[in-house]
Amino acid sequence: MRKRTMTLLIGTLIAAGAIVGPAAGASVSPPGPSQSGVTGPDPAPAVPSLAFTTKMISYTPVTVAPGSLKPGDGYVLAGQVIEHGKGVGFSTAACTYTIVKSPELRVCTIDYTVGKALIATTGFIDSTDPGAAVTLVVAGGTGAFKDVRGYGELVPTPAGSNVTFYLAK
Repeated sequence: MRKRTMTLLIGTLIAAGAIVGPAAGASVSPPGPSQSGVTGPDPAPAVPSLAFTTKMISYTPVTVAPGSLKPGDGYVLAGQVIEHGKGVGFSTAACTYTIVKSPELRVCTIDYTVGKALIATTGFIDSTDPGAAVTLVVAGGTGAFKDVRGYGELVPTPAGSNVTFYLAK
């Protein structure tokens, strides 16, 4: 059971473990007019700002103690960010199980970098489905991503993931 769970987990977080950054031609959109009538930027941009795929490089399980899966167990992984068929950066992910009975819940911190720019994200996975999409919340960034906000979606693939960010300054 633990092996199956960890395999599912790998598939789900492969995409999350890739590093993303501003690739050539990528831009971050400024806030648009408020859809809700409230003064200020839209809470979430509707147009993708950055999209890429990731390829997993490494996966390492982290076990609190021998035996079955338990809260505190998790994994770390690293990946390569690929845009237009070319490696443009790397990613890292650290995920921890907080609930191990159905529904399983994993909390993850995922960083994507390209050059000297970094996007830091957080997300959680509440499914054992290896193909389930994961919503990423942008927690901050550096370089071209210094003042961005927004969210992303990570969709696992057999070799990694497809990641799309919706960003605004």
